[in-house]
Amino acid sequence: LSGASLDHLISALCQLSLDEVSSSPNREPSLFAMTSLLETGVANLERIDLIWPPITSHFIEVCSSSEATLRGFAADSLSSLIRSALPLAKNQEMYIQLLSPLLSLQSVLHVDVRQRQLDCVSNVLHSSGQSLGSSWDVILNVIKSAASLSSEALVRSGFQSLQLVVADFLPHLPPPSLPTTLHVSTRYGLQTVDINISLSSVGLLWSIADHLYQNKETIRVGLEGLRRGTGSGTSQSGLTGFEKRVMSSPLPVFDVLWVDMFRGLSELCADERAAVRKSSAQTLFSTISAHGTLLHTHTWETVLGEVLFPLLEKVHTATREASTSSLQSSALLIHHTRDSAKKQWAETQVLTLSGTARLFQSRWDKLVSLPNFSKTWTTLLSTIKLCASSTSVEVSVAATNSFLSIVNTETIETKTETSQQQQQDNNGSGGGEGVVLVRPHPVSLPPKLKRHVWKQAWDTWNGIGTDCVARRLPALEGLHSILKTPLNMERVDRFFLSIPSQKFLVNLLKIFLHIHDHMKGDFTTKDFALLTGVLHAALPMPISKDVSPFLVPSASENVMSSLHELVLRCVGAVFSKTDVFDDPASGDGAPEVKSLLVKKPHVVDVHRVLPVATDKPRVSFYPLAVTELLKFSLLAAEPPIFIRNSRGAPPASLPFMGVNYAPFGLAAQALAVQLYRSCVLAGVSLPSEVPELFLKSLLPALKLKHSLSVAPQVWTRTVSSLLVVLQTSLPLLLQQGPGANEGFWALLATTLEEFLFIPIPEGKEMTGEKLRDCENLDMKLIDLLRKDLLPLSQKAPPSFLRRLTAVLNRGSIHSATDGTYKL
Repeated sequence: LSGASLDHLISALCQLSLDEVSSSPNREPSLFAMTSLLETGVANLERIDLIWPPITSHFIEVCSSSEATLRGFAADSLSSLIRSALPLAKNQEMYIQLLSPLLSLQSVLHVDVRQRQLDCVSNVLHSSGQSLGSSWDVILNVIKSAASLSSEALVRSGFQSLQLVVADFLPHLPPPSLPTTLHVSTRYGLQTVDINISLSSVGLLWSIADHLYQNKETIRVGLEGLRRGTGSGTSQSGLTGFEKRVMSSPLPVFDVLWVDMFRGLSELCADERAAVRKSSAQTLFSTISAHGTLLHTHTWETVLGEVLFPLLEKVHTATREASTSSLQSSALLIHHTRDSAKKQWAETQVLTLSGTARLFQSRWDKLVSLPNFSKTWTTLLSTIKLCASSTSVEVSVAATNSFLSIVNTETIETKTETSQQQQQDNNGSGGGEGVVLVRPHPVSLPPKLKRHVWKQAWDTWNGIGTDCVARRLPALEGLHSILKTPLNMERVDRFFLSIPSQKFLVNLLKIFLHIHDHMKGDFTTKDFALLTGVLHAALPMPISKDVSPFLVPSASENVMSSLHELVLRCVGAVFSKTDVFDDPASGDGAPEVKSLLVKKPHVVDVHRVLPVATDKPRVSFYPLAVTELLKFSLLAAEPPIFIRNSRGAPPASLPFMGVNYAPFGLAAQALAVQLYRSCVLAGVSLPSEVPELFLKSLLPALKLKHSLSVAPQVWTRTVSSLLVVLQTSLPLLLQQGPGANEGFWALLATTLEEFLFIPIPEGKEMTGEKLRDCENLDMKLIDLLRKDLLPLSQKAPPSFLRRLTAVLNRGSIHSATDGTYKL
């Protein structure tokens, strides 16, 4: 037939078919016209330009028919015609022409037609997948259309085709089709018909990322050609979303593709399903970690500002608004830490915040070179502060962990394999396993930026400490009411949610140590007051019984908890050039707590001399540090009220762990004595009120000479501290004459009176050995007064001498006739 005759034949068959579609539904439809159309099309494939538009358009029109037989046959005929024509395609334009009818079927709502459409796509992939070229976008868009359908069968069919594309045909996809592949995979991740498909889609995104990395050079070149093809004079009406982003972005095209990858994963991180969020978050940050080295430096600003920070905000909002109702059901058992939507969103918040912090730590050298790094740093710190105030223990601890990771700037030691010759060059011998290379982290910052960075960090730390610790102190009143009533675990759980956890407090103090390392010269006495306010609020915080006994020592153990040790480290960092827990004799120089259960006897050695600086800025902290340490020392004799109120109660009846404050109080007391004595020996002048302050702080523990409520070491070590303080301060005070420091002399007389003549509690018997130990300490005090005070008695106030004489007279063998001490 001639072209005109063939056109008339096709038109007549189309009209006959349409008449059949509109005929009475009460009779069996005739398929003659469509069968003839299919045979005509197959017989004339060499005249594809003539037959293809009218035949395929008619089949697509019939596919919308309400008659299942007709639309099914039309869909099958269209698929058959496409499969027959594909082997004859001579160029990419013809491939696009032949496959475009499949794209037109997206408007058809009938499930059976869409299933045949997807079956045809699968057949095309298996038969012609390696030669599709630029027509891949047609196939991918057909696959994408199934992701938005509600039919599980259709979604699964579409996803199977997508899996085939990613598994077998990624190397055959032209680079401009990769953005579409990313977008299609993301759409299948977001569909809600089948969660397993969503989880598998996340895996496909990881596979695509791996493909981008392994073929980076080829893909980069192919995408740059895309930018040249969409120059400034190109109309945006016919461009894809990716092409528009390429035109509007100053980033390299390859980086735009990676940002699209991260953006898709971040969208999945905010999915309503917890499992999808978790998998997506892990994949997102693993992808950034594994392949982030490919990105241009300025691309990180886009990754943070357009992907990660919006994600953090979105997850925070969702967590705040999530329901606290239990998700437990008879058909599904859920762990109690994930039994509500709020708890599941909290897990996502932990993953995203921790991942962002790790990014800052690992890419610090690139991030600090960004023009807007200061703004980026501020945004991250604001997010951390926001999360730290969360009522979820998991989120608040993750916030402090993240904060700690970004301020931890210690050197990272990496052991590398070296040749024997390199070892000889470095070590002077041929032995050894390798050399240790020290890589400083982070890179050096310009002075102005460095000051801003650490000032922002300090302000954030202070804000967290004030809001999450100091202002939570009134919540301890709730514990007093809990102790007065039968144990109610629901009330206990609510109480512990209202106060910071032990791990949170430990992290917070570690963070301060790192921040202080970078701002020693800018740290003021006002900042010190803010620090100690947080420390005093942190110390009395009870510890939940959920905390492992292996992490926190019990009340019966004579060691400090990690929190107690860090409190002393924080104060010591302000006044000492070295760690106060380091022992120069033993070479112990670790800046961090090596173990939560530590025994460092040199810390409580009151005769230890600390290295004391004489520069004015540091000297100004000495009296403040002594004052705060002495306040801490009071906890040895007077622990927090809830500890005192719970004495004698069975441990099982208490809602918190009992902690021994005596080791901490004694260590604080010893450090105060060490600092005072070291300053005097170094010729550093301290206010004259300091000795009086010592007496006020030591007196409560001195009164516990025969107490049943504290360990004997509290009293004996306090006596040792008193002896050192008097030995150090008396020569200085006597030089000032009898008219000075009247408060000290009056308090010293009172201390001697109350210390030497404390009665033995009723019911407690003193053995001869214990009595001799007490008397030996008494005699050391008397001997010190005899040697250091009495020879210069003319310089002491007369009122003090009269009271001292009365004390000595009372203690003489002639006046001790009341039988108080029984040998």
